[in-house]
Amino acid sequence: MQIFSNVLTNVLASLYQEFFSALVFAFLFMFLYMFAQQNGGFKRAIKIFLTNFQKHKSYRYVFYFAFYCAMILFRTLLCRQLWVDPLNNVLGIWSLYDSEGHIQTEGIENFILFIPFTILYFWMISQMKEYKARWILVHSITYSFLFSICIEFLQLLLKLGSFQLSDIFYNTLGGFVGGIIYVCAHKKSDHENKEGKEEV
Repeated sequence: MQIFSNVLTNVLASLYQEFFSALVFAFLFMFLYMFAQQNGGFKRAIKIFLTNFQKHKSYRYVFYFAFYCAMILFRTLLCRQLWVDPLNNVLGIWSLYDSEGHIQTEGIENFILFIPFTILYFWMISQMKEYKARWILVHSITYSFLFSICIEFLQLLLKLGSFQLSDIFYNTLGGFVGGIIYVCAHKKSDHENKEGKEEV
């Protein structure tokens, strides 16, 4: 009976992961298919994409942000096996060492992962509108927190990982640091542009 249970769990875990990944790709493919139908086929649709990518900076920024979000989703959802008990450690990992003395870097990884998230987001949004520095920092916390909590609840709902408060904290902290880096880089860029205009 135990062998049957183990085999069933392994088969379900494998199929569950493949089903969810396939669903995401099928959903994205249908967008591409509809776009191709409306624009005279796949060849023309690809040509339109490449032309926009070359000519429009805002288009490239949206692509970079979408690409990075996809990387996060692959790391947190799409490449996970089925978890039997996603609520076995709600508080998560807060220490650098586990109970057996092994180094745990999950918190550091999540922190680093979300730094580019907010930088790329505001880099993309800067092509559409300008934010004041204080709102960038507030929105850095808000957006990274919301994105993180959505991932955690999807992990819980789909059993593709464990729900952990530490992940939400480190993700949000990384997003906040990303916002600080963006503000500092933006101010430096504005200052250099201002000095360049004064010299001219």
